Amino acid sequence: MNKPLRNASVVSVNLPASAVGELNDRVAAGEFATLDEAVTASLLELEHFRAVELLGGEAAFQALVQEIEADPQSGVGEVDAFEFLHALVDRYERMADEQDTGA
Repeated sequence: MNKPLRNASVVSVNLPASAVGELNDRVAAGEFATLDEAVTASLLELEHFRAVELLGGEAAFQALVQEIEADPQSGVGEVDAFEFLHALVDRYERMADEQDTGA
């Protein structure tokens, strides 16, 4: 993560010692500058996996990526990952709800 987070909130969580050890190892290896960065990146990865699952799996996600990449003029540029993934989750939850209700 090379840019500071906007609208960040401070939270306190308890993590298993093994998870903290792995995150600290990633910081020590230079993958991240701080433990904060490592935790944020891990949460972003989790959000990515959730979005992929909601899209219907990796194949559906890759199809979406290819669709976006095929039209560079579509206006898709650098976006805030949290905002994008939350919007994506909301979109597909609405679609699932509509399927369930037959709307």
